[in-house]
Amino acid sequence: MIESNFLNWLLSIEHPILDFFMSLFQLICYEYIYFIFIPIIYWAIHKQTGFQLLSLFLFSMYVNSFIKDVFMIERPEVTPLDNGYSFPSAHTQAATTFWGYLIPAVTKQWFTIFACLMIALVAFSQLYSGAHWPFDVLGAIIIGAFLVYASYRSLDWTGGMPERIKLSLWVIIPVALFVLSPDQALFSGVLLGAGIGYHLEQTKNRMDIKVTFIRRVIAIIIGLMGIISLQTIGLYLPDQVVIEFIYAIGIGLWITYIAPILFVSLKIYGQQGNKIGV
Repeated sequence: MIESNFLNWLLSIEHPILDFFMSLFQLICYEYIYFIFIPIIYWAIHKQTGFQLLSLFLFSMYVNSFIKDVFMIERPEVTPLDNGYSFPSAHTQAATTFWGYLIPAVTKQWFTIFACLMIALVAFSQLYSGAHWPFDVLGAIIIGAFLVYASYRSLDWTGGMPERIKLSLWVIIPVALFVLSPDQALFSGVLLGAGIGYHLEQTKNRMDIKVTFIRRVIAIIIGLMGIISLQTIGLYLPDQVVIEFIYAIGIGLWITYIAPILFVSLKIYGQQGNKIGV
């Protein structure tokens, strides 16, 4: 009752200008938009941070979808939506995971304030649109923050782990996640492909992103063109979980290994230990 009254009050203060900005904010913070932002970090800013963030984000979205299917809480009736269950808010958890992970990585006060503001605005937009109960948003923030904390803590004991063990985990964990919940084949498949691809990138290709800004922009354009092409192909694939899983593996491999191979082959990037003209 309290949550329903709060949502009704929040919807009562709606204004066309606020509606426009909240709708725009929801669009640019849609969880799949991060599949553009995170590869850019991997390809052109910091490879290790990009991979760790990609892995965490995929796992976080898997957890979000899994929890939704377990609790099956309906969305508020004030604005009926037919796109899944309510708890926890995927938009809010995605923002908390993404921006929360970057706060310790960037370690700048202005960025911390900006990141917290982004999370708060996403959370507010979900309430203002009537898409979620307040508990959905609060739960998403708690889950996302916990996963970020656990991710950083895990780095303490995985840092010195042999590469063979890491590779085994990058294979076993995503496959186990797929078996546990085949409906989340996209997230577990991309996680599997990304883990294998990152191992191959580190041992075989070793792209060096310390190049000029123009070269990085070219690499980003090529990489994003690949993702768009793969997404287009995915529209024509049969709606079967095994095929979706294999397709998702391809996306993960493209992000962490195939695209970097192209960058090096086209002389956009060099390899660590070698130099190219910059």
